[in-house]
Amino acid sequence: MKLTVKDLTQISLLAALTFISGFIMIPFGPVPFTLQTLFVLVTALLLKPKAAFLTQVVHLLLKILLGGGQLFLSPSFGFLFGFILAATVMSRLLLKREESLSAYIRVTVIGTLLIYLVGMPYMGILLNGYLGADYSILQLFWTGMGLFIPGDVLKAGLAIVVATRIKRHLR
Repeated sequence: MKLTVKDLTQISLLAALTFISGFIMIPFGPVPFTLQTLFVLVTALLLKPKAAFLTQVVHLLLKILLGGGQLFLSPSFGFLFGFILAATVMSRLLLKREESLSAYIRVTVIGTLLIYLVGMPYMGILLNGYLGADYSILQLFWTGMGLFIPGDVLKAGLAIVVATRIKRHLR
């Protein structure tokens, strides 16, 4: 698939929105609550798999280039790789399904779980292995996922609303 000017514009815009939304944060311990996952979900719901993948790769590169090397020592760094996986898998799943509310709900749940699946082990390894903390599995689960579930449900709902409204105008 060749990328068109429209694809490049959408990739750039959504990567920038994902990046900027990382500055809107509420501290919740080692991992802050941000709006990044909202734009990861919107990316996946709007773009084809290759474009969704590239959007989140550009976001990761922006974070690394502008955040510096200390970003690798952040407990939330692993979630950035989860964003890439989630956006790509969600978009691919939507290609194979009729676009409906139930399909959107299913893929946003899958995408959110993928973000946790990638991000939480990195967080646990960094906190317990590198920083010498002594978090139990339950504490890691609560700190990296449990606190965020209500907000992620709201962000998933908002992403579905935003994506369906934008898609009407893109067609």
